Amino acid sequence: MKYIKLYITIALLTIFSACSDEFLDRKSLNDLSSDSFWTTEDDAKMALMGCYSALQDQWLFDSDPWTGGVMRLDYLSDNGYTAWQWMPGGDIAQGTHNSTSWILGDTWRSAYRAIGRTNQVIANVPTIPNINPQAANRMIAEAKVIRATVYTLLAMTFHDVPLITEPQSVQEASVPKNTHDEIVNFITSDVEAIVNDLPLPGEIPGTEYGRISRGAALATLARIYLYHNEYTKAAEAAKKVIDLGYYSLAADYSTLFTTDHEQDKEVIFAVTFDRFLDDGSAFAGYWGMIDYQRALPNLAEEFYTTDGLPITESALYDPADPSANRDPRFRTTLVSNNDTWKGNAVTDQEGFYYQRKYTEENNDEDHFDSPQDFYVIRYADILLMRAEALVSAGGYSESEVIGLVNQVRDRVDMPHVEDVEGTGLTAEALLEVIKHERRVELAFEGLRYFDLVRWEELGERYEWYMANELTAIQALGYPDAYPRQFISYRWPLPQSEINVNKNLIQHDEWR
Repeated sequence: MKYIKLYITIALLTIFSACSDEFLDRKSLNDLSSDSFWTTEDDAKMALMGCYSALQDQWLFDSDPWTGGVMRLDYLSDNGYTAWQWMPGGDIAQGTHNSTSWILGDTWRSAYRAIGRTNQVIANVPTIPNINPQAANRMIAEAKVIRATVYTLLAMTFHDVPLITEPQSVQEASVPKNTHDEIVNFITSDVEAIVNDLPLPGEIPGTEYGRISRGAALATLARIYLYHNEYTKAAEAAKKVIDLGYYSLAADYSTLFTTDHEQDKEVIFAVTFDRFLDDGSAFAGYWGMIDYQRALPNLAEEFYTTDGLPITESALYDPADPSANRDPRFRTTLVSNNDTWKGNAVTDQEGFYYQRKYTEENNDEDHFDSPQDFYVIRYADILLMRAEALVSAGGYSESEVIGLVNQVRDRVDMPHVEDVEGTGLTAEALLEVIKHERRVELAFEGLRYFDLVRWEELGERYEWYMANELTAIQALGYPDAYPRQFISYRWPLPQSEINVNKNLIQHDEWR
């Protein structure tokens, strides 16, 4: 069994004898501050595992059709749509959401539950008598990376939210929101200060698989900086990950998103799951079918043919057999007409595409209980983040940028950039190359929505969908494909939180 999941299970069973949703709620926070806890290093480890457990929440890094979670955000982007309009987030895509929308309150509560747990670890671990200083510093550093990860999700969705950095009593819970910049500045400085308190990735034994390494902290910094247009810092942080010399791309993209390869050196930061006590991941489960996880045609069309050309320009493309002669990532990511699913031929599905990536295809049970880990950050993303950051910052070497993209293409035997797109490209052209590569490499990994938000392209992609896809999809016989309307890059604060927090003021555009 995986280390993190085993320790989480022991912690929950030993201390709390209750469901994980109750672990470190406000009552528990007060209880854990007492002399009955925080007395040994094992207490600290158990509380830290509660922080990791919080990331497994189905509104954070797990998800199923009834919940949100970062992977489901791909279905609010131009990558896909869900079969049922009522699914959480569907109203955001349709532009009909408001402060009472389902996804808002649950995402908020799950995020602050995780933050509350990390604050407890950060505040109380240093008070434990005779704790090993190196072990204490490491646990505090892990908690700070987890806290920064959750605050990044909040900053990319709600933007301005309360910045809570210490344990709170119920009397202290009524706090105002902080600005987006205050949050970003805090979490980046917070993580920068603890990077060296974490072990190098090669120093973490297999018995501790899943714990955050120095590489994961640096990768987290690279993402935060890139997401907030700090391009020079993002490029530097990504280079530090590369320079560790530990990470590499997995040899086979087609097997990377399976349990047999989740410990490959490509995986930098993962939320771990195990099918134990019915506590596996739901994002990789299914009902024995894939019909509700539909990819939009423009995502399918984004994958080039094996000559490196778009399907509109290549003689290799066969619309009757869309996966033939395509970038190998197409078949790993999608199921299409004349393809196979669970060993059976897929027929009479021309024009339709479904998510294959991450789905536990080799299991015949209808379930949402998979041992598959969710990859928060992997090495291919680091290479593409550095490439994008270099171009966006200016003063870059084209050969380095192209070389970074080519590493990602080499893994799937796709032609090099210079052999198809050429050299001497403008910065805008290079960015388009990188954006293409991000989309086909990282589809359904919970990043496309945030990419479109930070590039401020979500609105135009919705307009493109309305003008070019909606009618065509509905004409194929699936009228549940719904219209989309872009409203705002900033989610409204949950009304349920405003009702109980007199100091929390709604964003101006949502009043």
